[in-house]
Amino acid sequence: MSNILEIGKIVRPHGIKGAVKIISYLEDADLSEFKQILIGKNLEKANITKISMLNNDAYLVYIDIIPNIEIAEQYRNQYVYIDRSQYKDFKDKIYLSDLIGAPVLDENHKKLGELVDFDDYGASVILQIKAGAVSYSLPFVEDIVTYDDKLNAFVTTKQKFEDLRV
Repeated sequence: MSNILEIGKIVRPHGIKGAVKIISYLEDADLSEFKQILIGKNLEKANITKISMLNNDAYLVYIDIIPNIEIAEQYRNQYVYIDRSQYKDFKDKIYLSDLIGAPVLDENHKKLGELVDFDDYGASVILQIKAGAVSYSLPFVEDIVTYDDKLNAFVTTKQKFEDLRV
């Protein structure tokens, strides 16, 4: 488990003053709990200066390194992270992003592939699984695939994997 936790994504600029709309990936936390964030693959340090909730998982956020709409546009589709060591409530929690690289097993514990990414569409999460040279998408729904913390792996049946992969 890394100290860096992906908590959301900047989806677009909002207004001319540099605000951005961030979609949160955290169901059990409010983004307003965070003051310092990291943005993009380079983990650029930034501070939240003002934040307000737009709806259940979307926030309007002003960030110190984004002074206007032109700069905000440069951050479109960038992921937002926190250093979980700075937030005691997040030190020991395990999130889906922590499970990247976990194996996907069939009912006989034979490896079918491994988790390489996921997409959270709000209503459902789609797991991106790499099996050899081929990648598949599988809905993360209890009837189809579960996570077994004792095995540290996702488990499904071979039949469901073959029938439901996209």
